[in-house]
Amino acid sequence: MWILVAILAVPIIEIALFVQFGPQIGVLGTLGEVALTALLGVVLMRREPQRNATDLRAALAREQSPASPLAHSALRMFGAVLLVLPGFFTDALGLLLLVPPLRTLLLTQIVTHLHTSQVRTKATIIEGEYERHPPESAPLNDRIPAPEKRD
Repeated sequence: MWILVAILAVPIIEIALFVQFGPQIGVLGTLGEVALTALLGVVLMRREPQRNATDLRAALAREQSPASPLAHSALRMFGAVLLVLPGFFTDALGLLLLVPPLRTLLLTQIVTHLHTSQVRTKATIIEGEYERHPPESAPLNDRIPAPEKRD
């Protein structure tokens, strides 16, 4: 549900910010900002695979888990994609995702949320009764009919 709200809210926020900042910086300033951040996003997206490979090699050389470098790389790539999208709000979010301490804080929050949502606070006990039936007297092979032979 929150994804649908975000999909609907982002364009409204972008339009409001364009209306607010557009007259202050002018048409050329707005177009220049959109073009420069899109160019920055494309450059970052092109560089990310090499940076990701370097970070993974370094983590494996230190015998650490590759999960953290992969998560940081995913957030950097998402930030680059947000920079490519036109708008002040998406550019601000994209730039925030490029700041390492903020990425670490966000990843910590995500991991904490995942751990708390996966942990059960109370065990579920289902009570019931059952009966054991003795096995059939005939072996299992005798109870299953043999397939018919076709000529």
